[in-house]
Amino acid sequence: MSTFKRIWPQLFPAQAPLTASNLPPQTGKVVIITGSTSGIGLELARILYHAGATVYIAARNQSKAETVIQTLTTDNPHSTGRLVFLPLDLSDLRTIKPFVESFLSAESRLDILFNNAAVASRPPSQRTAQGLEPKLGTNCAAPYLLTQLLSPILVSTAKTSPPNTIRVIWSSSMVVDFLAPDHGVPPSVIETPNPDPNVNYAVSKAGNWFLASRAAKQLGPHGVVSITQNPGNLNTPIYDEAARWMVWLSTPFFYKPVDGASTLLWAGFSSDVTVEDGGRYGIPFGRWHPDPRPDLLEAIRDVEEGGLGYARGLEEWCERVTGEFR
Repeated sequence: MSTFKRIWPQLFPAQAPLTASNLPPQTGKVVIITGSTSGIGLELARILYHAGATVYIAARNQSKAETVIQTLTTDNPHSTGRLVFLPLDLSDLRTIKPFVESFLSAESRLDILFNNAAVASRPPSQRTAQGLEPKLGTNCAAPYLLTQLLSPILVSTAKTSPPNTIRVIWSSSMVVDFLAPDHGVPPSVIETPNPDPNVNYAVSKAGNWFLASRAAKQLGPHGVVSITQNPGNLNTPIYDEAARWMVWLSTPFFYKPVDGASTLLWAGFSSDVTVEDGGRYGIPFGRWHPDPRPDLLEAIRDVEEGGLGYARGLEEWCERVTGEFR
């Protein structure tokens, strides 16, 4: 019954408080969106470009990114924003530092990093370029490295910006509430992934929450907000590799990608989100999770705080597997 109560407001969300129609102008803001050539990321890029922001399309497929940029600029020729493609493949840690170096050579500020991209249904055998389990490698280790390399510019931007406006937004999923194992990311799962790719996906999405909480501890004292959110149960390309029966069962509860973008707008721009909220978990389409799983909260807390320290353990694993790519 407790699981049902947790997922109900995520399956049937309240009305979005922040959408494309009431988002204030974002002229002068610089944002990075991973996975922005389709799905939620594409809709978010469309909205923010329309609002006048400089939007970095971080993606691995250049031709697809160029098509997206052409489409968005044609659809809104009078926008004062900019769309910029930079190549980034989160399944290959070698691409992350060059991406960051190219970004830093072009920009002197970064207002929001949206760690939006993810993979879902890839089997454990389909490893990343560095031999990591695909979900933990792509969904956790890669955005961890990206966030660490961009931390200095986030901190420097926060020094000259209004309070609470510089943010890192991590994307989780409703599966955390019903499919993640006890304590989310126990050390045994990191070292020996589950043979079920769906469980591994849930582990990685719990991991996104864990890493958001760790980034909040690191960056919060410097004025940078770090939170995670479940954008919603959405019909996006992340289901392309999923079993058809799973997609069929989910279809009655699907929302559009633009609806999920509203969750990210709330997480990224709502004045109700502050540094003090660092590490919290948002749900569709822009509110705080009313009842997070107690075992996950225990896993997030450090040992000296009365918890298990599993979030710190995941952070240390990410640091170990990404260290040579700094």
